[in-house]
Amino acid sequence: MLPASAEHFRRSSELIPGGASRGRFWWPAPIYVERARGVSLHDIDGRTYIDCLVGFGSMILGHAHPAVTDAVAAQVALGTVFGAPCVQEEHLARLVVSNVPGAERAVFVGSGTEATMTALRIARAATGRDVVAKFEGGWHGAQDFLLHSFTETDGELTAPRAVPSSAGLSRSSSRDVVVLPYNHDAALVRIRDEAHRLACVVVEPVQGAAGGLPTEREFLERLRAVCDETGVLLVFDEVISGFRLGPAGAGGLYGVTADLVTLGKIIGGGLSIGAVAGRADLMGRVASREGRPVAASGTFAANPLSMAAGVAQLSVLLDDPDTYPRLAVLGQRMRDGLRQVLAAHGIRGWVTGVGSLWGLHFSAESPRTVRDLATASPSVARVLAAYLLLEGVVMSAPVHLGFLSTAHTEKDVDLVISAHSSALKRMKEEGHV
Repeated sequence: MLPASAEHFRRSSELIPGGASRGRFWWPAPIYVERARGVSLHDIDGRTYIDCLVGFGSMILGHAHPAVTDAVAAQVALGTVFGAPCVQEEHLARLVVSNVPGAERAVFVGSGTEATMTALRIARAATGRDVVAKFEGGWHGAQDFLLHSFTETDGELTAPRAVPSSAGLSRSSSRDVVVLPYNHDAALVRIRDEAHRLACVVVEPVQGAAGGLPTEREFLERLRAVCDETGVLLVFDEVISGFRLGPAGAGGLYGVTADLVTLGKIIGGGLSIGAVAGRADLMGRVASREGRPVAASGTFAANPLSMAAGVAQLSVLLDDPDTYPRLAVLGQRMRDGLRQVLAAHGIRGWVTGVGSLWGLHFSAESPRTVRDLATASPSVARVLAAYLLLEGVVMSAPVHLGFLSTAHTEKDVDLVISAHSSALKRMKEEGHV
C-alpha cells in the first residue's frame, strides 16, 4: 500500500537501528512525511492524512502556521545560533512566567528530557538530598533517574519497586529513585516515610505517554499538602500538558501549584526546546554566586530559532481567550464519539484524557493507573494505528494517544471518529480485537 515508504524504510534499516530514530511508534513500518500544513500530512507515496499526532503534541496551531513559519524564516535570515543570548529569550520567558502558576523565573534548555534533568539538579541543590520520587507510568524523558517503571511494574500496588525502563541504566540510578503508586494515597505514606532523603516528587498531572491518564484532583491536592508538610519539593512535568490544557497548564486546570514546572513541546513552536520554571529562590540556584551553581546550559539552549518560534506560537495561542474552550469542546467531541464507536461495535475499550488530548485503551477495566493497563494487548493498539493509516488518519502506537490543534475542525474530528469505526469494524471481522 505504501511502496515508497516501505523501500525507504528498507534502506534506512541498513543504517539506522530499527530503521528510524523514532521507529518504535510505527508498525509494521513508518510512513515518511514529505510535507505538512494545518492538520494534513502528505507522505512520499502521495497519500494525505488527518494528523492526530501533531508532532507528539507540539504543533498546537497545526503545521506550518504562518505566524510561526514567518518568525522562523525571519530569524534564519538573521542567524540560527550565536552563542551570545538573543532578545527573544526574554520575550519567551515573560510569556512562561506570566502564565505558569508559581513561576517567577524560567531557564531554557534543549529538550524536555534536559528540563527534567535540570529540575532534579535544582531540587537536590536546594534540599541537600539525593533521592527523587516518581510515579509508575510517568514518562519524564530519556534520562537515567526517572526512566523507571514506565510500562513495567513490580512489587505490591501500595509499595512498588523501581523497574529500569531501558537497558544500560546504572544500578546507582535505581537506588536513588523511589517509585510511587499513581492516584493512590499509599504514595503519600511513602513520601512521609522517605522524606528525610527525598529531594523532590515528580509527577505528570496527566500521564501523557501512558495514554492520557489524568491525576485525580483530590489526590494532587493531597500530594501538594504532604510535600508542604515534609519539605519535599513538588515538580510538575508539564512537557505535554503545558500550554495545552490552558495558559496555566494542568496546574491551573487543577488549581494546584508546584514548586518547579518543566515545559517543552508547545513552547518551542515545533523546534527543540525545554524549560524549567519555578520560584525565584529555587531557580536562582542556576546562577548562584554563593557556592556552586546548578548546570543548565548547552550549545542550543535558548537558540534564536526555538525562541522565535516559541514566542510566535504562544503569542497566537494566547491572543484569543476562546482558543482553549474551543479545543476542550473538540476534545470532548472526540472522546464522546470514540466511546460511541466502541459501544456500537461491542468492543471493550476505554477512552481517557482531558482537554484536547485523549487516549484509547483496550484493557479489562477502565484505567486509573498504568497497572490497570497490564491486561491490554499492545498488538491491538499497533494494529489499530496501522488500519487508521489506511483510513487516512495518523495516530501513535503502541500507546494510542491523540492530540488536537486549533487547525482541527468539527468535520475533522467526525472524520477521525468515522475512521476509528471503520478500522475497528475491520479489526473485529479479522479477529484482531
